[in-house]
Amino acid sequence: MTYIFQPDRHLLVEQIKKNSHYIKGKVLDVGAGHYSRYEKFFKAEKYIKMDINHSEHVDIVGSVDNIPMEDNSVDSIVCTQVFEHIRYIDKSASELFRVLKKGGYVILTVPQLNELHEEPHDYFRYTKYGLKSVFENVGFKIVEMDQRGSFFSSTAQMIIRFLSDYFDLYNRKILGKVLGKFIYLFGMLSIRLDNIVKHSANKKHAIGWCCVLKK
Repeated sequence: MTYIFQPDRHLLVEQIKKNSHYIKGKVLDVGAGHYSRYEKFFKAEKYIKMDINHSEHVDIVGSVDNIPMEDNSVDSIVCTQVFEHIRYIDKSASELFRVLKKGGYVILTVPQLNELHEEPHDYFRYTKYGLKSVFENVGFKIVEMDQRGSFFSSTAQMIIRFLSDYFDLYNRKILGKVLGKFIYLFGMLSIRLDNIVKHSANKKHAIGWCCVLKK
């Protein structure tokens, strides 16, 4: 599969790295998928990968709204780009709170702006106010609320995703490689513009959020 740059993915990795110091000890990666995308950024004594689908790289098969673990059983939780795909938001937030030890942290990322994906299991998008409401209601303290992208990178993300899907760039090696160079420059320019333009109008737009929660 051809690599196509996305501002969302680039900024998401930067957010995880920036907040990685919160994650330590016995770590649960909720919705880990088939590989440990961010494990290398954490100082974990034990890293447990949970996903709804079974694979050789998954340690626990389970759903976020019914995590098959004991109360207060993990020191930290990582949950990236999962909550848009779950139906029972409050129950899932309560489950994260239940299995986390007191004083433990969660790094959670969600989209505010995304194309439809993993259909039909694509249910929600979040603002920072929605996140605050959901997780404070179950007992979490919001430690960090880190915005991912502003107007320029949000716009670029949508354009890049449209072009990638329209021209099937991930599966067309030569075309993907040629256009990929221009897409990379376009995407990086959009991120640079977001860093330059400090006006509040720019910050009203976001690709998504990285939220650090404490029990």
